[in-house]
Amino acid sequence: MLADIIHKIAEMGPEEDHAYYPRPSIAGPDRCIRQMVYWGLNFTREPLPGRTLVIFSDSSFHEDLTLDWLRKSAYQIHSEQLEIDCRPPMKKGHIDSLFTGLDSIDRLLEHKAINHFTFQKYWNGEVPIDYITQTCIYLDGLQTLNPDIKEGVLLIKNKNTAAYLEFLMAFDGTDCLLINRTNSQGETKKMDTIIENPAGKACFKFNAVDEYIKIKTLPKRPYDIDDWHCSYCGWGKTCWEGYDKEFLELKTDVLLPSEVADMVRYYKELGAQQKDMKGEYEGLRDKIRNVMKDSGAREGRAGEYICRLKLDKAGRERLYISNPKEVENGLSAEGNEN
Repeated sequence: MLADIIHKIAEMGPEEDHAYYPRPSIAGPDRCIRQMVYWGLNFTREPLPGRTLVIFSDSSFHEDLTLDWLRKSAYQIHSEQLEIDCRPPMKKGHIDSLFTGLDSIDRLLEHKAINHFTFQKYWNGEVPIDYITQTCIYLDGLQTLNPDIKEGVLLIKNKNTAAYLEFLMAFDGTDCLLINRTNSQGETKKMDTIIENPAGKACFKFNAVDEYIKIKTLPKRPYDIDDWHCSYCGWGKTCWEGYDKEFLELKTDVLLPSEVADMVRYYKELGAQQKDMKGEYEGLRDKIRNVMKDSGAREGRAGEYICRLKLDKAGRERLYISNPKEVENGLSAEGNEN
């Protein structure tokens, strides 16, 4: 009655479609430069699916919830949506807020809300470079207002579990130092990672986009057709239309650099090893399943692991192995199919 109409309602509503202009929220290096050129050239954008619009629509809601919780603490939240000047060709930006800590130091607070899978990647070591770049651009602008604001916190909320992850960073006017990352359980991982000149690189990219727009040409595609960047891009169909013809026009008699021969040789060796490992892997899987069947077990415990047999739609037995500790850390209670 209701569940099947919400996404359709989202598709019926007017989707915000701002004209292209350089701004902090699209300044990161992972943002597709070809997409930005299509945008700047005013190519027609395909409407996003209703489900995607619903997913994207709640970020500001999560930000408001987070700030409401922080206001109940001893931290002072202020200067929300403060307008700042950014480096050209960017013009203006609006920060999420500043906060004053217990040490009486003002820091920038930038808030994001994301899915569980991406959240786990960032905790496990991947750097959210686009978010970091945006935060550094704001710090760069803030320092023209108050040179004492040298640090910022990128606070990321897991929309699936309400867990939080923060990156503490310092910006010296050129480079960014990622000091550490901390999760909701208070676990901190020291980083000491330097991001070189993020604001300057963003400006260089915007200038490149402006040049492509000026001469009405397109840069090379930075992503493959099955990459999520293309799947969620409003210009994806336009970008890949006619690629089969473009592909056939690629050269076929090219002498590749000499180091590629070593890469190919190693690639072939890895392929052979992978084949051997797959056979060993499948053999162990079958042995575990046979022991369970001989024991008359559909589910059993082996040390710290729980082994389960399940039938798929075709009636074939599938082995699932999980670890209770993994479940506590938010991984699937079913474990991985083996």
